[in-house]
Amino acid sequence: MAATTASSLQTFDIIILGATGFTGKHVLKQALKFFNNNKNNNLNFNSIAIAGRNQSKLTQTLNWATRPDPPPSIPILIADTTDPTSLRSLCLKTRLILNCVGPFRRHGEPVVAACVETGCDYLDITGESEFMDRVEIGYHEKSVKNDSLIVSACGFDSVPAEIGLLFHLKQWVGGCLPYRVEAFLSAESEKKMVGNFGTFESAVLAVADLKEMRLRRDAQ
Repeated sequence: MAATTASSLQTFDIIILGATGFTGKHVLKQALKFFNNNKNNNLNFNSIAIAGRNQSKLTQTLNWATRPDPPPSIPILIADTTDPTSLRSLCLKTRLILNCVGPFRRHGEPVVAACVETGCDYLDITGESEFMDRVEIGYHEKSVKNDSLIVSACGFDSVPAEIGLLFHLKQWVGGCLPYRVEAFLSAESEKKMVGNFGTFESAVLAVADLKEMRLRRDAQ
């Protein structure tokens, strides 16, 4: 019997996993704006769903993302990063999992594994280098074999830095290449703490995992 893949059962174009988190709810809000603004432009994205552990919190997030307008009729699915069966079921329903569940050091790999197994595409918002290294080393060959596209770092941590570097590259004399890049970020807020707990937890784990990441890179 042939293996079941996402392409054979998919119902949705995109599922946002972890839509109740700090970043996830803003991703949902912007996604809904995108769909509403482009629904008549013949794009290849027609349907969206949200997923997470708690039905009630997902419903509240959907209400928040659309207020003062009433929420659209978007399917709410239940999945948990500690439950591989629920993740595989999720992947079989969609073309793309947009993963917002962090810290990715703890919660990201099971989602990647489910996507690669089913041939579903994967996109996330992480800036965690150790996680990205581990995924590239551990899943590249199988993702190519199963036609599963795995893309990390599509978020605030990474995109501005890359755009800034590309801009500077265009200003240099042809043929010149940098051997080192340093980036700086300044954040301001009326609150004493800038950011959220998930971001700080990811930063702490990143520092804790530096040795492990270096050993893995040296072994390649």
